[in-house]
Amino acid sequence: MLQQIAVGVIVALAALYATWKLLPRGLRVRLAQAVAGRARRGGWLDPGAAATLARRLAAGGCGSCDSCGTCAPESLAAQDATVVRFAQGATGARSART
Repeated sequence: MLQQIAVGVIVALAALYATWKLLPRGLRVRLAQAVAGRARRGGWLDPGAAATLARRLAAGGCGSCDSCGTCAPESLAAQDATVVRFAQGATGARSART
């Protein structure tokens, strides 16, 4: 029985985590502010810590591409791109005449 409860808790936490990561940023921010506000009103956190908690929860951490913008692709001009050109007929393909 205890094993089934442990598995249920793990599955529920994994579902909450996946849901949190897939939520749109606006909804994630509102939920984070609500959680931090309840923690502050419940006496668990002071106002400064509640604001920090809301900010950290809303950011989502690494992997949330909408949080910091560091994962944005660079422009082609900024990339060090190398163009490789093959001589005609050197690609190993048979010519159309054979």
